[in-house]
Amino acid sequence: MRRNNLAYREAFLAGRLGIRAKILIYLAVLAGFIISAVWMLQGVLVYSVSRGLNVPPQLLDAVRTQFLLTVSVILLATALVGFTMARSISEPIIETNEAARQLSQSRYTRPPHSGGYREIAELNDTLVWAAEDLGKVEDLQRELIANISHDLRTPLTMIIGYAEAMRDIPEEVTPENMQIIIDETNRLNSMVNEVLDFSRMRTGSLELEKKPFNLTGQIREICSRVSKMTAVEGYTVLFEPEKEYTVTGDSGRISQVLYNLLGNALTYTGEDKTVRISQEEAGTGVRVEISDSGEGIPSEELPYIFDRYYRSRENHRRAVIGSGLGLNICRSILEKHGARYGVRSEEGQGTTFWFELPKATEEKTDA
Repeated sequence: MRRNNLAYREAFLAGRLGIRAKILIYLAVLAGFIISAVWMLQGVLVYSVSRGLNVPPQLLDAVRTQFLLTVSVILLATALVGFTMARSISEPIIETNEAARQLSQSRYTRPPHSGGYREIAELNDTLVWAAEDLGKVEDLQRELIANISHDLRTPLTMIIGYAEAMRDIPEEVTPENMQIIIDETNRLNSMVNEVLDFSRMRTGSLELEKKPFNLTGQIREICSRVSKMTAVEGYTVLFEPEKEYTVTGDSGRISQVLYNLLGNALTYTGEDKTVRISQEEAGTGVRVEISDSGEGIPSEELPYIFDRYYRSRENHRRAVIGSGLGLNICRSILEKHGARYGVRSEEGQGTTFWFELPKATEEKTDA
């Protein structure tokens, strides 16, 4: 690879010449042009005066002295202005550069001269926001690691416990115990998939395959599966559709949204351990609502409930199903569908999450 290209030369010079040096070089070049212009004007003046005339030597000496004085003043002014400009312009940039090194620790302290120029002030504002976002990302990562570790521990413990019991006690090798191991393994698989999906959401690599499918049938099937998983713990999922609806979207991803919202509702529902799902027409679309009977969400927290940096006032609770990443994943999937979604809640009255999908126009659908 040749190194004499323009990009390499610019990087080479930029790495060895600071802003102060460049300002002084530019002013020196400007001073050189001014001096050359003065010298040329002096030559023209002397030539015009002396042509055909007997000019006294004292006049020529005065012109030369004036030229030297002019050059000295230009050089002195260039040096003073150059050093002043170099210092006033470069100092905020140098301070900002030094302060930006703190970003690796998610910290950023605004330099003392950061407001000298509008562009530098805007740059410092951007770096402050970047430091805050990096801090939030680190907090989110620590929280996710803690929550996922907490959620993985229970199914792993159950799998190990039942497997050891079945190994040591032949009478424990029963279909019921095998089913428990299968269910807990499926729970682990679901958690791992949600973590992978969450990573794909953040990188923007999630792909959708939109086509018509039977939304009512899908909800009915998911309710049946979840009810089998949670019935032993006393949970009830109610879904009594009066009509079949067909919508357009990615069936697999919408199924994921339903699982996540249903898992969230089961986790935070009230003492009756009941979750209700409903569907209804909403203009040209179909609205799905999933309601619990829990404590509800404070009104001041509702605008942030889908935010990826949001942390509830409650301590982490182990999800009945899922990994606890559900709302983040739901938000990304629904936004990729261009779907409307939201939440309404009152303290002590439970919470309802909803989303809308467009009704399908094609006759051919996926069940």
